[in-house]
Amino acid sequence: MKRLLILSFTLFFLLGGCGRGSENTDNGPAPLGAIGDDIPITRGQAAKMLALAFYTPEEIENLPQDASFPDVAKDSWVYPYINATVTLDFFSGDGEGFHPEEDLLLAEAQILMDRVAPDYEKRMVLTDDNRNMPVAYSLWAQLFEKALLTRRGEDSLYSYGIKKETQVLFTPGEKNLFDRGIYGSDGYQLSPYTDEKISFWEKDGEIITLLSVDEVIPTIENIYCKKEGNQIILMGAGEKSYPFEGTAFEPGLCNVVIEDGKATVTAGEKRSGETIKRVNHKEIYLSGMGEMQWAQNFRIYDQDLSPKTQNALICGTDMADFYISDNTIMGAVIQKDVVPEKIRVLLGGGLQKSIIIKGDAGFSLSNGVGEKDFTSGEATLTADLPWFDHGIVTLSGKVALSFENGEARTYAGLIEMERIEDSIAIVNELDLEEYLLGVVPYEMPVSFGQAALQAQAICARSYAYNQFYANAYGHFGAHVTDTVASQVFMGADTAPEAEEAVAATAGRCVVAGDRVAQTYFYSTSGGYGTKDVDAWSADATFTGKGKSYLQAQSYGVAQEVPKTEADWLAFWQDWQLEGYDKSSSWYRWKVYFSAGQLREITEKTFANLSASNGALIQVKQGDGSWKAEAPKDLGKLTGAAVIERGDGGIIKILELTFEAGSVRVFTENAIRKVLSPTKLTIGETINLQRISGGTLTGQSMLPSAFFALKEMKNEEGTLTGIALYGGGCGHGVGLSQYGAKELASQGLNGEEIIQKYFPNTTVEQVM
Repeated sequence: MKRLLILSFTLFFLLGGCGRGSENTDNGPAPLGAIGDDIPITRGQAAKMLALAFYTPEEIENLPQDASFPDVAKDSWVYPYINATVTLDFFSGDGEGFHPEEDLLLAEAQILMDRVAPDYEKRMVLTDDNRNMPVAYSLWAQLFEKALLTRRGEDSLYSYGIKKETQVLFTPGEKNLFDRGIYGSDGYQLSPYTDEKISFWEKDGEIITLLSVDEVIPTIENIYCKKEGNQIILMGAGEKSYPFEGTAFEPGLCNVVIEDGKATVTAGEKRSGETIKRVNHKEIYLSGMGEMQWAQNFRIYDQDLSPKTQNALICGTDMADFYISDNTIMGAVIQKDVVPEKIRVLLGGGLQKSIIIKGDAGFSLSNGVGEKDFTSGEATLTADLPWFDHGIVTLSGKVALSFENGEARTYAGLIEMERIEDSIAIVNELDLEEYLLGVVPYEMPVSFGQAALQAQAICARSYAYNQFYANAYGHFGAHVTDTVASQVFMGADTAPEAEEAVAATAGRCVVAGDRVAQTYFYSTSGGYGTKDVDAWSADATFTGKGKSYLQAQSYGVAQEVPKTEADWLAFWQDWQLEGYDKSSSWYRWKVYFSAGQLREITEKTFANLSASNGALIQVKQGDGSWKAEAPKDLGKLTGAAVIERGDGGIIKILELTFEAGSVRVFTENAIRKVLSPTKLTIGETINLQRISGGTLTGQSMLPSAFFALKEMKNEEGTLTGIALYGGGCGHGVGLSQYGAKELASQGLNGEEIIQKYFPNTTVEQVM
């Protein structure tokens, strides 16, 4: 057996287990523990690991395959990975061949570390005796992890898309069936691990690295089982049958032990008819059971027994059967489709420290243990009250609620209050059509006319429909919140015009194909709207698949789309330009920052953005690359430039240059927040001037990211300030409300307005 290099932590690197070779034979079950301490990493396996760290499997397949290696056929499993690592300049393509089956040597491992993580200061001690020794698979896995973490200054591999999985291998093959997924395994033979629980790193369905055997007699937890004859069928990512000699049981979630190819089953206790009150990945609140913890590795199944996540469990419904073991919820099986007849709204914009309740006709509070009637007057509730010790507190009667911010609103329908940590979540459940009565007149002025209000009602209903299924606020027990984070809801107060618009469109939604469309709306267009993928990107890549009906369009503007930055500046400086939204005070706007003010503002807003979503702010590195990190000690502002615009002129990437470096900000919302037009301590008041409606100060963010920059410099060429000329208010995707007003005045009805802003859709009766 070859002598493998094993370094201790004192020689700079942590030692772990090691991997099997790329073409292992099936020589019996794999032993418990680290995989293969005595087997080296091959050059081909190292290439695969590095390639998948920086590319997805699809990107690897789509790379130009012009390179050739004398000893690697283009149709071999390893060629795409070698090609990718050569493209990345990690491996060299020069020489007689790549030799993918040969061992990776210590000297080669150090070279790869230097290329992947040039900032990592510690180095291995290379000598004539050890530099040509093979590197153990496990040691390379840890060198690989250390290099990736150092490269980005992070403490996990999350940003690389690499995830650790621990699963039982059901069936090995080209696509290996595990109990929770199906994974490719180029370069690995997994037969020795059949019916064993192993840990591995994977990315987009491809195993990158094998780590350890965790159980040789595994327990498969919380898996759906059914019995057919003397076989038990386990439903994970696919079906797997095992001989079974136990007593009969009803199909459902079970814990299953696999030993010698046979199954021993412990069935969970089934509970049906439970209404889901609140759900997240740690716990679930059920109407008849209260708060329950999820079991480790819980599972959710759809009606066809395909796997789902807990987000599929919709609050306010009794859609699923639940299974219990050891006083934890093993998982759930969805039993029926549900429709959004009712909507659950998180009130007050979020958790509250206290709430004041007033009811002229009286109200009552119930916590499932006791009930208290208030015939008149008011009650103040705080999260520390014993009333919340027993779970959800229900409020009955039409009441006015006063929130922490001083706002008071009247509500009807069911109100539930629950202590979450040291605050109170307040949820209003009511009929969807009743909910819209509290949305429409507060999202659009009723003076805009019936056609515009009907368009708004259809949009608001479609938005709520999709949010019901998205379950984005399920961790609070709600479907939506009552702020612009969802759509504004002001409770039971409405207007006759809104009642008419909601009634006229009852149950009607925007439909694209066979689905209710994702309808977005905003205040004002500056002449153009944009498409969804140019406005939003959580990871700053703008690579999401957009909706065909959410596209950039012109709205009443006759001229051609500007091509250059100078053209865009002239476009937004033209305050006489005709457009659908010209009656809005936000149709055109401008604001000026001194260089000192903008430096002071960005010091604060850069930090806020880095804390909320660090992927949306990048700093230029010494080698010219860009890295997501918090900007620090940048010095004076020296310039600003638009790096990329999306369709319709929205800014996707903005670059700000300082004495000590440059920063790029991604997405319209982040850009608007970074350029907050509010004076802090330096200079004169920052005034946001609008085409009408006066001048505003103290705005937390820019009206839109549809603007152009004009740098101001002194005679020496030093930047003194920056003026922004822009148009519109909001994200620019979907329905422009002021545009809808204009189209209504031109005689279009509500459905015609919808089709203008959401092309290739229809308005149909959905509920």
